[in-house]
Amino acid sequence: MNKENVIVAIIAIIVLIGAIFTSIAIRNRNQQNKENAEGRGIIILNEEVSDECTEEYIKNVENQTEQTSSTEEKISANAILILKKYYTQCEHTINEYVEMPPELVNMTEQEIQKEYPEWELIGFSPNEVILYKEFAERCKEHFILKIESGKIVVYKILEGGELEIYDKTEIGTEYLTETDLINMQDGLEIYGKEELNKILEDFE
Repeated sequence: MNKENVIVAIIAIIVLIGAIFTSIAIRNRNQQNKENAEGRGIIILNEEVSDECTEEYIKNVENQTEQTSSTEEKISANAILILKKYYTQCEHTINEYVEMPPELVNMTEQEIQKEYPEWELIGFSPNEVILYKEFAERCKEHFILKIESGKIVVYKILEGGELEIYDKTEIGTEYLTETDLINMQDGLEIYGKEELNKILEDFE
């Protein structure tokens, strides 16, 4: 064993001995304090280090936690109401975006659900509320194009399947291809106003 290793070993032994004596001294002091307290009629159930600042901090954290948990989100004045309607006959979903009615502002999630018991509340935040409902009918976005008196007439398909004139265009059959004419013999059904406008523009 070289000189450096011997020195390191001696230092380690000294530190170990010092730690042992320190531990014994602390244990004796605690025992003596306990005996002195019992001699004065004091019974020590538990020893706990307490700090007034620490206790005050813990109380503040607990109060803030309770306040946060008890605070419910409420609807803001600038929120949007989305009505998501699913039509079972055509399997289409129509989203209606509506300005939030003033009477619903500052309502909580539970209050909104009570206000719309026939709808399912599937989304809630201060800026957006989403309500969902199914309808056993066809949505109102179905149209049929027919040729009448040499012009294209647009009909809207109503809930019961009845037809209602939606638009009498000035687009004549001379603008249509032979394929378009064949498709319109029994009526050309179109879904959605965007698609309807696109087709009419193509025919012009």
